[in-house]
Amino acid sequence: MAQDKEATKDCIFTALTGLMEQKEYKYITVTDIARKAGVSRMTYYRTYTSKEDILVQHFRKISQQLISEAKEDIRQALDSFFSYFQKYDNLTRVLTEADLMNVVVECFSGFTDHLYNALHPGSLNTTKARYAVRYESGGLFSILIGWLSGSAEESPQEMSEIALNILRGE
Repeated sequence: MAQDKEATKDCIFTALTGLMEQKEYKYITVTDIARKAGVSRMTYYRTYTSKEDILVQHFRKISQQLISEAKEDIRQALDSFFSYFQKYDNLTRVLTEADLMNVVVECFSGFTDHLYNALHPGSLNTTKARYAVRYESGGLFSILIGWLSGSAEESPQEMSEIALNILRGE
């Protein structure tokens, strides 16, 4: 049953992102998404409260996977972060065009909090650190967008090395 629900979520996410390649986000309706995903509107509303909720749930799931990975190896988690967005680079483009990257950044705040705390243990308890982690989160996504909108000549591993050095203050 849980597998069916995850498969439905994946279909709905894929439908939304596919539709975003065809028309502006604000003109995409729940009916459009349900039809493209092959689900009923009732199934859609059992799973999501809004179009944005589709993105939020998907990216929070990815963020949680990266947090788990980062607990073992920060560099590998950053490799996975850059690899994911490289694999779905068109998704980053349509999210940027729809002015939705702020939603993505917020969904990954747990991941960036974890990275910051792992690199600067115990520092999240200060006011300065709470803002520094937001600053570094924005920077990480700015690097990502710059990399993907450019030629993306560097590998995800090279990008994770660059990001890790910046996060460490090197």
